[in-house]
Amino acid sequence: MNDTRATPPVQGEAKDREVWARFLDPLFNLDRRTIFFIVLTMIACIALADWYVERNLSLGVLYTFPIVFAAMGFRRIEMLVLVAVCTLLREHLGPAPWEPDVQQRLFYTAISYGGVGLLLREIARNRRLMLLHYQELREQIARRRAAEARFEALVESSPAAIITLDPEGRVELANIAAEQVFAVERGGLLGRTAADYLPVLADLIHQDASGIVYRATTTGVGRRANGQTFHAYIWFSTLPSNNGNRLAVIVVDGSEDLRDWQEASLQSILRSTRVLVGSVSHEIRNLAAAIVMVHSNLGRIPGVSESEDYSALNTLAQGLARLATVELNQAAEADLAGVNLKRLVDEFCIISAPSLEAIEGELTQDIPAGTPLVLGDHQGLIQVLMNLSRNSVRAMEHSATRRLMLRANWDQTNVFLRLIDSGPGVLNPDMAFQPFQPGADASGLGLFVSRTIVRACQGELYHEQAPTGCTMVIKLKVYPQDDPATELNDTEVPT
Repeated sequence: MNDTRATPPVQGEAKDREVWARFLDPLFNLDRRTIFFIVLTMIACIALADWYVERNLSLGVLYTFPIVFAAMGFRRIEMLVLVAVCTLLREHLGPAPWEPDVQQRLFYTAISYGGVGLLLREIARNRRLMLLHYQELREQIARRRAAEARFEALVESSPAAIITLDPEGRVELANIAAEQVFAVERGGLLGRTAADYLPVLADLIHQDASGIVYRATTTGVGRRANGQTFHAYIWFSTLPSNNGNRLAVIVVDGSEDLRDWQEASLQSILRSTRVLVGSVSHEIRNLAAAIVMVHSNLGRIPGVSESEDYSALNTLAQGLARLATVELNQAAEADLAGVNLKRLVDEFCIISAPSLEAIEGELTQDIPAGTPLVLGDHQGLIQVLMNLSRNSVRAMEHSATRRLMLRANWDQTNVFLRLIDSGPGVLNPDMAFQPFQPGADASGLGLFVSRTIVRACQGELYHEQAPTGCTMVIKLKVYPQDDPATELNDTEVPT
């Protein structure tokens, strides 16, 4: 019984033709010297055979074989010369050489040989070009497949979620990270509407965006398949196609970063609040002490102690004294950790660069390699650097040279971080760190709060005299390297 699943005859014939074509391919790769040698050998053999046979039998038809073979590599002028040679040999070795009507025989023979030779030469040329194109096509396909494999490996190995959307907003491609971020099974995102997971893309997907190319970033709320939400960082761009714009989207779960940022911001606010409350308490305590002294002096005047106003003044003094008992709580040593100064300065430069660019200033740093870890609080020290840089930017606004440099050096126990600006300098360094100074910007607490934060890190902030500009020095303790609680700030990803 014949197998109904056998290859159809048409497919079988096509396969046979392909095998036969591949069998002939080596003939088109022969060099011209080999072709010339084979053609001359064939002509010599045919001419010798034609000379030995009987005179009434012609072998002229065999000359078509060298002509056919010559089509593989002969040029047009070479083919015409070969046709002329074969025509003359056929007539000279034929049954009735050079007899009447010889011109007619030569003409028809030359036309026959020439037509076959030139036609086959063009066919062979086209075949050779086709083979060359086919080889280039195969190489392009191989390179494209290799590029697709590398791209697929890159997409699948990416820790960020990568998806592509069709013009209707349905997911066409999703890597493993995307399925993990959106909490779906393998292949579960394909064909789903992306707006169900990233609502921020809903308006972008459904609006008419013909001719508009998007390359932008945004943040928003993402939804997982299990109903949970997360903070998403989203990069997206459009991919034009014949059916409309497609969308390529990269998504990163930023929930942990958001929590860390909010926690750091809260701690910074609390720290600044403690500093502010402590400074206010100090002023109130001084005021209460003055009122108590005045109250005591008034008590020596006869009859004043019996006055209701005198008793009210005593109550006011006692209330202010109780209010002044609020003290500035220093950060406990357990809250401090080893801070990588190079990383701290790099982060500060990223934050402060726009403010320096706004005044056409220059921000540079000189933090040598191998700078030891310092004892401190990362977010608090960032706040200190920000406060100091804002003062420098305001001071340099009208200076001819606007330059801010951060430079570090250290000894066995301390690290000294200097902020050097090219401003006019500080007129009264002794009063610079006092709170509520007359004529100061805002509340005049910037340097006071900064010094308090540095002192909470068991360090010191002070002004250093310099010939020009202003130099503020942050002195911090070297963090012990053998401490097991040392913060590994020298790597981006802890291992």
